[in-house]
Amino acid sequence: MDLTSIFRVVQVIFGIGMVIFVHEGGHFIAARLCGVRVEVFSLGFGPPIWSRRRGNTLYQLALVPFGGYVRMAGEGGGSEGRKPLPDELGSKTVGQRFFVYSGGVLMNLVFALVCFPIAYRVGVPVTPAIISAPTPGGAAWQAGLPAGAKLLEINGHQLRDFESLIGEVALGGSDPAKLTYLDERDGALHTKTLIPIMDEELGFYRLGLGIGVDPAHTLRVEPDGPAALAGLTEDAVLLAVKGQPKDQPLAIQLAWALDSGEPMDLVVDQGLGPETLTIPVIWESLAERMLFGLGPARRQIAQVRPGGPGEKAGFLKGDLVLRYGTQTLAAGRDLLSIFQSAPEASELIVLRDGEAHSLRLPDSLSERGALYRDLYFEAESDGNVVWIDPLGAAGRGGIPSGSEIHSIAGMPTSDWESIQSACANAIDRDGSATIQYRSPGSSPDQELASLDVAPSAARMRMLGFGLARATGIFQTTSLWSSVREGARSSWRFLFQTYKTLQRMVSQDVSPKNLGGIITISRVSYQVSSMGWTKLLTFLCILSVNLAFLNVLPIPVLDGGYLFFLLIEKLKGSPVSARTLGYSQVVGLVLIVTLMVYVTYNDLLRLIGN
Repeated sequence: MDLTSIFRVVQVIFGIGMVIFVHEGGHFIAARLCGVRVEVFSLGFGPPIWSRRRGNTLYQLALVPFGGYVRMAGEGGGSEGRKPLPDELGSKTVGQRFFVYSGGVLMNLVFALVCFPIAYRVGVPVTPAIISAPTPGGAAWQAGLPAGAKLLEINGHQLRDFESLIGEVALGGSDPAKLTYLDERDGALHTKTLIPIMDEELGFYRLGLGIGVDPAHTLRVEPDGPAALAGLTEDAVLLAVKGQPKDQPLAIQLAWALDSGEPMDLVVDQGLGPETLTIPVIWESLAERMLFGLGPARRQIAQVRPGGPGEKAGFLKGDLVLRYGTQTLAAGRDLLSIFQSAPEASELIVLRDGEAHSLRLPDSLSERGALYRDLYFEAESDGNVVWIDPLGAAGRGGIPSGSEIHSIAGMPTSDWESIQSACANAIDRDGSATIQYRSPGSSPDQELASLDVAPSAARMRMLGFGLARATGIFQTTSLWSSVREGARSSWRFLFQTYKTLQRMVSQDVSPKNLGGIITISRVSYQVSSMGWTKLLTFLCILSVNLAFLNVLPIPVLDGGYLFFLLIEKLKGSPVSARTLGYSQVVGLVLIVTLMVYVTYNDLLRLIGN
């Protein structure tokens, strides 16, 4: 670990500890203001590593630096039947005790109200709400949002950054999301209403949007990578990708060029005007991943974007794409390479309700590209038809794409799951395997073909460059605007915490999104790489969340004590010691259960990563 990483770890430890320490400091200040004797004020938990007594209070630094605690005289209720001393908590009025127990929550809010404006006045790095090409099949894809669009508002609320968009959609549940965006193609404002779709894997509603690239199309170049060796320099500006349709976004031009597997001819500006550089094809073998080069067929059209070229060409949801001219197709992605290699007009044959239908395609490559992006293909898990990687082991051996796989190393196969199992068993056993298959177009009564195939290492194309992500700085222009934005942010994140709990109850947000100290530490570490102001704003959000959660009426939390104080005020006497004791046990069980659950979630995320 280098010095920069160590410094970031120290920042995170100090930052998280400070937020919890501010909370305990609120209780300490409130207790002193109300004349309650504080016996221990600890920065950190566990065994003390330094301590000093001043007056009646022992101040100490403890071994575990996350947070701290305050122990007040008479906090446990004191001895049975004994009248509380004047400087003990039990001798104070309901209002004073209410102030003492709410002191931590108040200080957490004060922390946010003070530190948000400081960060905003200095300037906070943000990820602008500029989008990449929408995820096929998602809500934004169905609505036709273009890549490169700058999202300005959602449901009338101004979008400051991409993270705000994610939060607004997730906490809106299945409610329609009204988006206002600026289209970079025509420079005009547009408004569309989208219906979010639940992402079962992530556990919340999404629009299917990703972070877009820098509008200036600057490039990030890896030192000593293929692109750098070809002469490409950091912060070069991409102007075009030769051989690709000029009316398509540059990110899509790059994707198509990458999919072709051929060298890329890039037109870039490196400060001396346009020039053309050729990025060679260099592959890196991943020896730990041995593959036969088979993939599930993706011929089934799961969705057709409404009102687009695909719908106009006659495609329908559920169509199974079979052939383009004389070429058999095994995956929707094959269409793109065929479009580029065979640009002449031709007919596409699809299977619809058991009958073959012929669809006429547009003549121009650009129109075909737009049509291709209007189709969302779904993997076929039921049949044994497979897509063959032409550069993989099976493809080099001569098995054509679209073949039916009937057995691998003697294990019969009938669907994609059994094909995967047979491949894994063959690789684990001795590597090579005999694959029995039937080529596309073969007669069902024709004898099966067979081929001995040795798996090869997976390969990844090395480019050494990529389009820079969109970045920006949010900075207020005056002290007043800083304070105003800080107050707005404090309220917004306080409200979002409430909405998160509400959506979890309604099951619009999955509880698996909850995280504990491990997730908080990891996110803090990632955020710290963007500068101290970004980390400070995250700590403000953490402080607001801590304030809200502590005020919940759960025994052992501050909110539980506040709840019992309200009951005491209403009934004129404290709740019984028995009631208080049982409630504390229940509250403790709830808190421990929650801690175990969020730690489990944290560990799952670590394993997943």
